[in-house]
Amino acid sequence: MRRIRLGVAGLGRAFMLMLPTLARDTRVEMAACADPRPEARARFAQDFGARTHDSVEALCADPGLDAVYIASPHQFHVAHVRAAAAAGKHVLVEKPMALTVEDGLAMIAAAREGGIHLLVGHSHSFDAPYLRARDLIRSGEYGAVRMVTALNFTDYLYRPRRPEELDTAQGGGAIFSQAPHQVEVARLLAGRPARSIRATATVWDRARGTEGAFNALLDFGEGLSATLTYNGHGH
Repeated sequence: MRRIRLGVAGLGRAFMLMLPTLARDTRVEMAACADPRPEARARFAQDFGARTHDSVEALCADPGLDAVYIASPHQFHVAHVRAAAAAGKHVLVEKPMALTVEDGLAMIAAAREGGIHLLVGHSHSFDAPYLRARDLIRSGEYGAVRMVTALNFTDYLYRPRRPEELDTAQGGGAIFSQAPHQVEVARLLAGRPARSIRATATVWDRARGTEGAFNALLDFGEGLSATLTYNGHGH
């Protein structure tokens, strides 16, 4: 089987978390990258002997690629997916898929028009403990799932952050960065999409300027619900 020639858009934190897995996978060739920082491009070329580009548009136009991994900041996802789809490149895009429902639908439409596969790169669905829990549920040995509870208390909001990571309008804050993880796992264990959601989130620390905590209730129907709690204020 021919290796997938992958281009990476954005050499930031998201890519670095995925790098060890991608580098070890014999089915993937790290063929090219795009990043505005010359030093990041130089390191990528050194590590992988790969081509580099100074814009995502140039990366997507690279004829030597099969797919593009979009790990750019959240607010650029819709434009970068459109560019990749227009160039006929399959897409793996980091979570969150988009900042609005309208942008998400536009990305789906672009993928259909370009005839490419569009995959949102949620990662925890592949974690062994969650997969084992799903298998136990599917076995039927323990009866139907009735409640799913997610609790996370971290220092997320006070870790080093780029300015846009503290601006909700640009995809910053716990809702865009952390809620997708909890929703992903809850949906995996529930085995179906939620039919409704109620949630609260406020800005507790005005100095940080974005939501660092939330509570949510997801109703999956048939007596199954999930409660999600996240507090990233370090206590």
